[in-house]
Order: sequence, then C-alpha cells, then structure tokens
Amino acid sequence: MTNFLIRRFFSMLVVWVGVATLTFFIANVIPSDPVRLRLGPKANEAAVAKARKEFGLDQPLPVQFLNYFERLLHGDLGQSIRTNQPVLSDLENFFPATLELTLTSAILIILIAIPLGVLAAIHFGSFFDRLCDLAASSLMGFPIFWTALIMQLFFYGFLNILPLDSRIDLLLGAPHHITGLFILDSLLTRDWPRLLSSVQHIILPTVALSIASFAEIFRQVRANVLETLKTDFVRTARAKGLPGRLVTLRHVLRNSLLPVVTMFGLLLSDLLSGAFIIEYIFNWPGIGMYGMQSVIGVDYSAVVSVTLVVALICTITNLLVDLTYKLLDPRIQLT
Repeated sequence: MTNFLIRRFFSMLVVWVGVATLTFFIANVIPSDPVRLRLGPKANEAAVAKARKEFGLDQPLPVQFLNYFERLLHGDLGQSIRTNQPVLSDLENFFPATLELTLTSAILIILIAIPLGVLAAIHFGSFFDRLCDLAASSLMGFPIFWTALIMQLFFYGFLNILPLDSRIDLLLGAPHHITGLFILDSLLTRDWPRLLSSVQHIILPTVALSIASFAEIFRQVRANVLETLKTDFVRTARAKGLPGRLVTLRHVLRNSLLPVVTMFGLLLSDLLSGAFIIEYIFNWPGIGMYGMQSVIGVDYSAVVSVTLVVALICTITNLLVDLTYKLLDPRIQLT
C-alpha cells in the first residue's frame, strides 16, 4: 500500500505540474492585454507600464513562468489583476460555494439514482422500470445550460416559488461564518431563516447540475444490478431461502458497486465542469463564477490557479476511488 501511495503521489505531481505549465502558456499567448483591460482604454502609457511592472508582466514569458513556479512552491498563487487580491485569498472565499453546490448535487444523486437503479433492475420489464429508463434516457440529452434556463423560467418566472439566483436572500445576508457552507453554518448556529433561504436558493442550481449525472448513474446501477442478478452466487443465495431484501443488500448491491465507484470518480469531474456553467447562470459565487470572470478579464494568475485547483480535486478523487475499490473487494491488488 505504501509503495502504491508513493507512486501515485509522484504521478499526481507530474499531472499537476503539466496542468499548471500548459494552462500558464495557453493563458499567456492569448492576444489581449489584461492591464489595459483593467485600467481602461483612456489610461496613459505611464500608468500601463507601472501596472505591468507591478504584476510582473513586463518581463519575458519564460521569466514570468519561472517566477510563477517559484511562488507556487511557496504556496503563493500570485495576485489577481482583476480583484487586486491574492488569488489564494480569492479561492478561499469562493471555493466553499462550489463545494456546497457539488456536495449537495452528489448527495442528491446518491440518495435517488442508486435506489431507483436497484428498484428498476429488480422490477425489470415493469412499467416502473420502463418509465425510469425512458426518463433517464431523455434527461441525458438535455444540455445543462438549457435545463438551467428552463428551470429558471418555470419555477421563478411562471410559478415564482423558488429564487432566481444567488446563495441567500440579500436582505438576510450570509450566516455566521464557520465553514463557509451556508446550509451547514445555518444549522450549526440554528439560524432557521437563513437555513430556509439557503435551501431555497440551492434547489434550482443543484437539480440543474445533477440531472445529467443522475441519469448516467441510474443507468449504470441498473445495468450492473441486472448483470449481478444473473450470477450463480445470487441464485445459490436464493436457493438457500435467504430473504430477497437480504440477498439484494448483502450480495447484489455490494457486487454492483465497483463500476459505480468508477462512475463517481468521473461524476465529480462532470460536476466541477458543469459548475462553471451553472454558477454563471445562477450568479452563484463559486470558483466556477470566479474562473469565468477571470477568463473574461484575462486574469492569468486566477485562470491558472482555478485550473490547478480543479486538477488537484480530480486527481485526489481518483486516488480515493482506487482505495475504495480495495475496501469493497479485498481481492483487488493496488499496483
């Protein structure tokens, strides 16, 4: 196990360095001037030159690259040209919103998609199975931005029962900061009005973000359970007279989870990439919104840092997926 973790750490390190390098050069070859964009078209040359020197943009690109990696080794992600704040400070402020949104979406998918997939497989061929399969197939074809806009139009525009955007009612303001997760902070401080507002505001973006992934997980679980139900050990368990619920929980579900664990590794990547669109549509102040605004503002340090954070999360998630394999099936050898 130790050798496996060491090898994975070095492979992850190579990925992080590669992502940071590639993103840095792609961001810097874009034909635009972030300083002039920040100062405006009426800024004189002296002010532009001063700003470029302040942000280190007056140096050759290879020197900027070496300086960036030197700062990165010391935990310094640089300074945002757009917000004029350290990028690390910006990420600390914006990341909890994205974490809350993606965690809520993942929990929603786990609590609904897996049970529905198991039930549909157990009742294979029934009206319930066909209805769920049809709904999942349909949901997979909806673009995420289209789903978000339609939900805003219907639940806010027509019914006016859910908020249009933001994390919480602006009149209430954010709850007392503990974790940065509004729902959790409201629960910990027993701030019921802010808890209700936070839940109402997160419903639409969560559902819009999770719909496509929900359909994929449902179909994967259904297919795996159907395959497992045909195996010899399940027939043997039933022949011994074990209750159907016990057979499903102890034998069928556990042996069907391994491929689903792989799907959840990909699920997080899908949720993070989808969060960039959802946060922009719902004005959700997370790293997706921060990243989109940084791209528009040609904020090199912020763009590279957001990409690096996403790469860190994805690679660590893949490592956790491999370790979960070992927990679910001890016969698997980690190499």
